[in-house]
Amino acid sequence: MAESNYNNRGSLWKRQPRENDDPAKKYPQYTGNFIDAGGVKKNCALWINSSKEKETQPDISFSVSDIIEKK
Repeated sequence: MAESNYNNRGSLWKRQPRENDDPAKKYPQYTGNFIDAGGVKKNCALWINSSKEKETQPDISFSVSDIIEKK
């Protein structure tokens, strides 16, 4: 059986509001993770811009960050 290669693949899930969320802060609508081309797992957050103020704003924005180990 061939070994699976999951590089450059990932998944996002709809983020559920939390009790301690700050109402003044914009939280991502989707969060998840992926494995980059080097095999390193990364976090990903995605915002859908449903009410664009300018035509030049993107429809979707995202950020990628290193995974922070919880202690």
